[in-house]
Formats: sequence, C-alpha cells, structure tokens
Amino acid sequence: ADLQGVMAGLQNSAASANPPGLSEIVTSEAISDLLKNEDVKNRLLQELPEDQRTMEHLEENLRSPQVQQTLRSLTAALVPDDNGSMDSYHSVLANFQLDATAGQQTLNETNNPIQAFLDCILASVEKDKKEESKDEEMKED
Repeated sequence: ADLQGVMAGLQNSAASANPPGLSEIVTSEAISDLLKNEDVKNRLLQELPEDQRTMEHLEENLRSPQVQQTLRSLTAALVPDDNGSMDSYHSVLANFQLDATAGQQTLNETNNPIQAFLDCILASVEKDKKEESKDEEMKED
C-alpha cells in the first residue's frame, strides 16, 4: 500500500517532461512511512548482516548518501540515453528479473520509464504475494 501511494504521487507528475528521479521519490519521509509497516521493516532487516539487524542500522543504511547515489544511478539507467535508446531500461528490468509487460502500458501512455519501472516492481511484489498465499494454502491442505 505504501509503494502504491508513492506511485500515485508519481503518476500525478508523469505528464512532465522530466519525471522525478527515484532519489526524489524515496525521501526521508517516504522511508519513515515505509518503516511503519512491520512486514516491510522485518523483510528489510533480514537483508542486513546478522550483527547489524537493528532499526538503527536499517535507518542509517536507508538514509545513507550511498543509497541516494545508487537511486540517482538507477534513475539514470532507466531514462533514455541521449540517442533516445531504452536499452539500459530493458537491461535494468532484466537484471531485476522484472516482467517488462507490467510497465509497458505506462511507458506507452506517459513515456515515464520511472513509473513503468515502479509498475513492474509492484507487479512482481503482487505476484510474489499470490505465490506465497498459494504456498500457505498448500501447506494447510
């Protein structure tokens, strides 16, 4: 739900020629809102090294200059290059193992590769949730 809220805000600015970058979307406030979700917080904590699995370390990492730089680099990889090529966008989707069709409509309608990327991520998360739900149902049977 939190990701959907961020994406809705992005859609409102999608008509602009230069959509906001990921570092403008993943703000300190957005991080705080995201960490209010216990499931998200627990999943992120699991990604940290064992000796750093605390809220203090998690927040420190998420708010670090390195994360902001990474978001800027990812944004640069998602937008078309000077020749209008979307090759790097498609490479990013492939590297994250995302289904490009999930963002294709957004890309066609708004020409906003950032929103299209986020649509692909959302579709992937929803797919994973459905698969987890099916796995749980099978365990119960």
